[in-house]
Amino acid sequence: MNVTKSQVLRNVSEVPSVLAFSQTAPDAGGFGGCMSILLRWKGSIYKTIWKDLLVYYGLYYLITIIHNYVLDEDGKRAFVALAKYCLKNSNSINVMIMLTFFTTTALHRLFAMQTMIPGTAKVITFFVLSLKPNLPEGPIVVEQFARWTVLAWILTFRVVSKPLRTMFPDIISLQVAGIIKEKERLLLERVETERNKTPRALMVIDWMLLLMKESSVHNRFAEKSNYLKAVEVVMTFKKGCGNTIKFATKNMPYALIQAVIIVVYTYGLVTLIARNVEEASSCAFVEVIVNYIPIIPSMQFFVFLVWLNFGRVAVNPFGTDDDDIDVTLLFKTHVQDSFRLASLYSQDLEQIFGQMPQHQHNQESSVQSAAPMQNQ
Repeated sequence: MNVTKSQVLRNVSEVPSVLAFSQTAPDAGGFGGCMSILLRWKGSIYKTIWKDLLVYYGLYYLITIIHNYVLDEDGKRAFVALAKYCLKNSNSINVMIMLTFFTTTALHRLFAMQTMIPGTAKVITFFVLSLKPNLPEGPIVVEQFARWTVLAWILTFRVVSKPLRTMFPDIISLQVAGIIKEKERLLLERVETERNKTPRALMVIDWMLLLMKESSVHNRFAEKSNYLKAVEVVMTFKKGCGNTIKFATKNMPYALIQAVIIVVYTYGLVTLIARNVEEASSCAFVEVIVNYIPIIPSMQFFVFLVWLNFGRVAVNPFGTDDDDIDVTLLFKTHVQDSFRLASLYSQDLEQIFGQMPQHQHNQESSVQSAAPMQNQ
């Protein structure tokens, strides 16, 4: 790949282990743990609903002003009757059943997707370590296989991830980045003109299978059984890529998402009007609470709203929300891993650590294994 290591280097704060540490919730027994959670902004409830909160309270105060200063006596009586009706029937809207079904379905799909996400490390590592060492063409074959593995992963996640599509809007952008060569690009573009419905990622995996077949024919594997084992690993990778593409093409029905959104926001509109104006007018303090501090009616609505947004995030976990899977970071990680794992073919421990304690035993073992061959 022409992608240089400097192009994929990340800041320390972007290293997955550091990210996992920074996103871990504090211990339950720690002093001030609850406050540190409540004051967190990134991925917080406040960031999710603050716009809806402003609109809700703005409408609530507008209705209060209209009732107190705009309506005449007949209008106020009609408003009081409407407020009583909404207050009486607000609990008849069974939002919880809809939200439970929606979020349960979305989370089930999300957890299934997380277990199916394909990785490149196992595929590349198995292929590299299954080849005979010190082959003249070994580094070239390994680089080709590793690059195709990363290319198949990218083409898979371009289908489901908008940030990755923004990074690589077309096949030419992949060629500019050095991930794909011109001849390979032309082959993939020709697939579309021929109306072949096979996803591009799966076609690249077919190239990987052909490369392994060629390596088996030319006796590059250390053992003959390694070929079939490598095919099994690649087919598992192919299945993961196919399941990821199915996740995008067979998404949750929009009718279900629309129904839940309508129910939640209808409940919010009802709580805007539902208020006990007559009883509140008997006490000035209570009247101020009812008219200008709608904590009680708004609290349940915003719990449902956060619940709804949580389900919507689970529907599309590869987007741009704070809690979404960072596919661009995964891409950089896979590119780095491909460089590192491909280099294992031409490396050994002594190049890294110098002479190891087992060096003498290794030499003796090599002499003993070479002696029977000389006698033959």
